[in-house]
Amino acid sequence: MNPTLRDVARHAGVSITTASRVLSGSDHPVAAEVRKRVLQAAEELDFTPNAFARGLSKREVRLIGLVIPDIRDPYFVEIARGTEDVASQEGYMVVLCNTDRNPDKERKYVEELRAMRAGIILTGGGVNREAHLADIVSHPAPVVVIGHHEIPCSSVQIDNVRGAIEATEHLISLGHHRIGHISGPLASATATDRVEGFERAMDGHGLPVDRSLVVESDFTFDGGAEALRRLWENPCPPQALFAANDMMAMGALREARHLGIRVPQDLPVIGFNGIAGAERTDPPLSTIHFCLRQIGKTATEMLLHQLKSHQEERTSVLIQGRLVVRESTVTTT
Repeated sequence: MNPTLRDVARHAGVSITTASRVLSGSDHPVAAEVRKRVLQAAEELDFTPNAFARGLSKREVRLIGLVIPDIRDPYFVEIARGTEDVASQEGYMVVLCNTDRNPDKERKYVEELRAMRAGIILTGGGVNREAHLADIVSHPAPVVVIGHHEIPCSSVQIDNVRGAIEATEHLISLGHHRIGHISGPLASATATDRVEGFERAMDGHGLPVDRSLVVESDFTFDGGAEALRRLWENPCPPQALFAANDMMAMGALREARHLGIRVPQDLPVIGFNGIAGAERTDPPLSTIHFCLRQIGKTATEMLLHQLKSHQEERTSVLIQGRLVVRESTVTTT
C-alpha cells in the first residue's frame, strides 16, 4: 500500500496539517527543523505527493473536492450536479470522491484534498465520523458540510426531523396506526434524525412505536427490498410504511409486487428526499421532497465565498422539505 500523508506526519512526529503545508509548498511558516523532518520522512517512506498538487503548489488551486458516500444514489448525483453548475461558472474543477461509506477511504480522500489545498464539500450525515475528521477544521482551505455533523464548519443542513414528522403524520392522517419504518444505518445522523422524527410523530398522536416494525437498513434499493421482506414476516405486519429515503422506498415497492402486496391498498409507502425518478415508480412514490440540486448549489456558493474572501466565517443554512403526495399512499379515482 502506498504511504499516505498521515503516514508521513506520523513518521515525522508532526500534525497532518504541518506535513501538508510542507509537502504542498504552502507559504505558511514552518520551522526549518520541522520542515527537514517532514521532507526526510517523505523520502524514507518513498511518499510521492499527488502530481496535481505538485504542479499547482505555487499557484492558486481552483479545485473543489466533493466527498460523497455512494455514487449510485441519485440523491448525491443531484447534489453533485448543483455543485458542478456553480463551480464551473466560477472556473473551478470538481473532483468527485466516492467513499462507499468507508471511513478509511473517506479519511484518505480528505487527506489528499488537504494536500492539494482544495476546498472540500463533505456530504452525508455523521455520527461516528467526527473522530477521524475532527482535524479538517485546520484545513488550509474552507470546508462545507451537507448534513448533520458536529464538525465546526459551515453547513447546509436538511431538516430531517421535521420531514420525518410530516411523512409519518401523512400516514397517520390516512387512518393508519401500526406504521413501520425502514431506517438508514444508525451510524449516520441522517438516519437517527429521521428515526427521531418518526417517533415524535407517533408519540404526538398517542400511538405506540412497535420496535419490531423499525428495521435498520443501508439506504440502498436492495436494502429496502430486504427490509420489507423482514417486516412482512412479522406476525403483525405494518399497515403503512415510511422509508428513510426514496431508494429504500423504491426497493420496498418492488418487493411488495413480488410478495403480492398491493400499494397503497394493502400498504401505503412514503419515502424521503424527492430524488429524480420517484415520480415514475409503479405506483408513483409519495415523498418528502427537497431541491437536491439547489442544496449542492448553496453549499458550493458558501464554499466559494469563503475561498474568495479568505475568511474563516461559519454559517449554517437549514433546508425544509415539502410533502409530495402520489399514488403510493393515496389511491386516485
